[in-house]
Amino acid sequence: MIHETLLTIAALSALIGAIGFFRLPDFYTRVHAATMVTIGGACLALTALALHIHTTAGLSAPYTIKILMIIAFIFITNPTGSHALTDAAMKQASGQEN
Repeated sequence: MIHETLLTIAALSALIGAIGFFRLPDFYTRVHAATMVTIGGACLALTALALHIHTTAGLSAPYTIKILMIIAFIFITNPTGSHALTDAAMKQASGQEN
């Protein structure tokens, strides 16, 4: 039941983020929407998968731990990548080299 709710919230988050990605006016807000899709959509879906595997499927804990490690990796790399993109765009717009 909990994993189904998390999966529904993940799907709604991904849908709202995708709509926002196409409707938002500039690059910076679109990057924000894309980041929120990944954090809200993918991480909640993976959390739902981890709960489903751990409770319903009866598989062992290493699968759940691997999924949680993937979630942690997404939490670290996605905002870092978004920051790098927006920083490069700001430097290009202002004419800075470094």
